[in-house]
Amino acid sequence: MRDWTGSLRQSFAEFRRRRVFRVAAVYVVAGWILIQLASATFEPLGFPSWSMRLLLVLLALGFVLTLVLAWVYDINPRGIERTAPLPEYETPLASQAARVPDASVAILPFADLSEAKDQDYFCDGLAEEILNALASVRDLRVASRTSSFRFRDSGADAREIGRALNVAAIMEGSVRKAGDRVRVTAQLVDADNGYHLWSENFDRKLEDIFAIQEEIARSVTHALRVSLQGAAELDISRNAPRDIRAYEFYLRGRQIQSLKSSDNWTKAPEMFRRAIALDPDYAQAHAGLADSLAQLLIWRILQPAEVLEEALAAAKRALELAPDLAEAHVARGNTLSLAGDSEGATAAFRRAIELNPELYEAHYYFGRHCFGHGQNALAIGEFEAAHRVRPDEFQALSLAANAADALNDPARGDALARIALPAALAEIAADPENGRALYLAAGMQVRLGDPNGARRNIEAALRLQPEDFGTLYNAACTYTCLGENDRALDLLERAVAAGQGFREWIERDPDLAALHSLPRFREILTRLDDSNSQAS
Repeated sequence: MRDWTGSLRQSFAEFRRRRVFRVAAVYVVAGWILIQLASATFEPLGFPSWSMRLLLVLLALGFVLTLVLAWVYDINPRGIERTAPLPEYETPLASQAARVPDASVAILPFADLSEAKDQDYFCDGLAEEILNALASVRDLRVASRTSSFRFRDSGADAREIGRALNVAAIMEGSVRKAGDRVRVTAQLVDADNGYHLWSENFDRKLEDIFAIQEEIARSVTHALRVSLQGAAELDISRNAPRDIRAYEFYLRGRQIQSLKSSDNWTKAPEMFRRAIALDPDYAQAHAGLADSLAQLLIWRILQPAEVLEEALAAAKRALELAPDLAEAHVARGNTLSLAGDSEGATAAFRRAIELNPELYEAHYYFGRHCFGHGQNALAIGEFEAAHRVRPDEFQALSLAANAADALNDPARGDALARIALPAALAEIAADPENGRALYLAAGMQVRLGDPNGARRNIEAALRLQPEDFGTLYNAACTYTCLGENDRALDLLERAVAAGQGFREWIERDPDLAALHSLPRFREILTRLDDSNSQAS
């Protein structure tokens, strides 16, 4: 028998998400006021008797039109936009069917209440520090930054966000920074009923920001009844800089690194260098510098001859200052991998995972290192481990599917892609300008039998980032899988024209297998080798 009650609940929830009930209530109240005014003024003003009937008919027609517009469009801080449909995996019915863990939370980006409205990097950094600290707490599930930050300025209430992210609580807050003072307001909301579980205001000196973050994190664990393993488990201030200005530059660098387009990534290292200039013993700034340079090298935005030595030195210094900083070991692993020291890189990644098994970046970049060196079974394991840390993130399993193909196990690759694709499509629905989500989704769509969807998303990515190496390279992979080899070779040629890309990765990428026997493919690789040797 058809589950009409489930469908009714789903429809009701969708009406709530699109704020149709809220708009209807406002319209009814406004209409009632208008009718009362008309009753009191139409007769004294000499209006004909049918005027009231006309008003009622117009209000009824307007009511229907208003509900239709409320369903189709949404008014938010960005203006009037068409309301995006919920991705299939995020339907309210599915969310209701999945049990929400009692100890689970999503950390939203903090709102910037500073007068100049120029502290978004600080607000995001504060929220992310709390998120990362809570993510390391055993028995507490924390929604990833990618998932929770997409609700920035969405206007959705805690219950909607809780259903979408399958968490029991939502933490939100605001920051007002003026001079050397900072006022932070934080509140934890029950995602089931919308009531406050905890809230507090902190009005202190800026140098106390680490203590504020730690207090907020501990209050969240207390409110969610999560037991900490030790007093030092949420010691956010253990690697704090001596100069708070260094921390601000560090946060600026991290914000630039988190941008979805690579166009501005080259600005990140300078932020970390300025932090180090202010506080030479700031371990996280050294790790950030190494990490940002490694990111630019991985994408071939910079050449090894330009910055590899600086990246290696920064990672080494970070570990001298903080031997137990897992992020520093990840940076060390990336730089050693780029330098050709595979064994050293493996040891660094393993140490990072030993120090913090819940660090997504450790598993993800170790997986990339293994895939780049042909260790495909190990790569899949690390990518799957990264996905377990952030189950709502799509990049790791997308690459794991490629590693499965390299192992001649396409069935496993398809299974991995089926898990990753809904998350990528959800990200696109929330942020249509996320180029990486677009091109990774396209690759998974073509392998799962949706060529039209693949073409639509890869062309959207190319329009957004026509000169971006990652976009061009993944577009070449997508068109190879679509059987359009000439188009694929054109895109691959554009991707490597500036000397970007790793020959080892390109030759091992199963998505490009159909190109390997073509003379033009070998010519492209030869030109890449020549370009890299000249840059060295």
